[in-house]
Amino acid sequence: MKKTYIILLLILLLGLFFRIYKLEIFYSWGHDQDLFAWIAKDILVDYHPRLIGQETSITGVFIGPLFYYLIALSFAVFKMNPLSAAIVTTTISLFTILSIYWVFNKFFGLSAGLIGSFLYAVSPGVVFGDRWVVPTQPTPLWTIWYFYVLFSILNGNLKVLIPLSILVGLIWHVHIAFIPLLILLPVAFLLSEKRDKLRFSLKSITISLLIFFVLISPFFAFEFRHNFQQTKSLIGATYQDRGDLTGLERLIKVLSSGGRALVGTFVLSNTAIELEQSFTVTMPFILILITLYLRFTRILNKNQVKLLLVWYLIVFLGQFLSKRIITEYYFSNLIVIFILILSLFLNRINIFLRKFPLSIIVLSIYLIVVTVWFINKPDDLGGYLYKRQAIEYIKNDVSSKGYRCIAINHIENQKGGATGFRYLFWLNKLLVVTSGNDVPVYSIVNPWLISEKEIKAKFGNIGVIIPAGNKIDPEICYQQYRQLLPLWGFNN
Repeated sequence: MKKTYIILLLILLLGLFFRIYKLEIFYSWGHDQDLFAWIAKDILVDYHPRLIGQETSITGVFIGPLFYYLIALSFAVFKMNPLSAAIVTTTISLFTILSIYWVFNKFFGLSAGLIGSFLYAVSPGVVFGDRWVVPTQPTPLWTIWYFYVLFSILNGNLKVLIPLSILVGLIWHVHIAFIPLLILLPVAFLLSEKRDKLRFSLKSITISLLIFFVLISPFFAFEFRHNFQQTKSLIGATYQDRGDLTGLERLIKVLSSGGRALVGTFVLSNTAIELEQSFTVTMPFILILITLYLRFTRILNKNQVKLLLVWYLIVFLGQFLSKRIITEYYFSNLIVIFILILSLFLNRINIFLRKFPLSIIVLSIYLIVVTVWFINKPDDLGGYLYKRQAIEYIKNDVSSKGYRCIAINHIENQKGGATGFRYLFWLNKLLVVTSGNDVPVYSIVNPWLISEKEIKAKFGNIGVIIPAGNKIDPEICYQQYRQLLPLWGFNN
């Protein structure tokens, strides 16, 4: 047992290393991050208790505020430093590693638990997903505990109502795409051979309902105050056609996107990888085949396999029938399941070969390759570090010239190149207004090569063009019509 704890501790340390190494350099800082920082500022500085977070891809539907309160707490402790948000996501990541170990170990044994937690700790796609500070980052944590609830029901475990109420109550706060997965609850109940003995006490039912209503109370409060806006928008979205692919083309896109999400977990990349469609479209079928092989070798029993196959069907069929645009983002709840299937498969190889530890050798080589790739990975030249340095450079120039306020002009040739600056301007106490001939206009160029001759300083891919010195009337800095519009996605 002591050896197990040492191995688990090493896995946790690996997970921590991969999530904080070069934190500021690899810290993604775009619109979503600018927005969560602005919302945290709204809570702490403007004293505005919030019932909602940012708007989702469905117009009129918002994500819950829990994530933003956690971020605000971290900001409060670390003096509004944006890097402190990583404390929240890193803590969630480490708890996810522990959860995978505990749940896999409970149902499939020690080796499966250690292999699964190791794969989650070091796989590049998972690592950079965890380093991407967004409200949906806890998706794997939610998934592993939902898996625990479902498999417990299959085994006739009655003590899952309270954790289930927590998970259902968190859906709005994490990812509304979990809603279709609730279909798995009656499926698990019907598949359970002990369903006639499944009984819940009045006490557990009462506590569970209380927990659920506490977690979901901001949603109901917002709906009552705003004429059930989100409910109407969510229902309307089921009929709204976004003009995406249909028929066979949509089916291929669904399979390919799902396959890309699965493969992207392990491939040396921190973004959605562009692999050949002929390869990615086969990955869902490979997942199914390995699952069936595990049934054939009796690693999984028939009811567990049936439940997993229904899970796959819900995710892929849901995306096929949906009228939403298809992205890898909607397949993230399968990552933990994919790690489970691979863990069981690798453990099966160990059992089959007995004295020859092929799986351990493969995992050791994988760790070495990932570590070498990670250490030698080029800096994110458009990330947080260089945006911070560019804003601080502008701040110093503004201070030296005594400008009361300034305007910003963004020059870019890539989508998203102009995002991630609003909160940093506020943090550096720079008053930014709309552009005009009566205010100094600083230009932020991304990449700086666009205006190589005009820039005065460059930071990674970001260049800064300094305006010619001029005096301004300070009154314009506070005129209402010169104030910037609210940050996109920010709602009061």
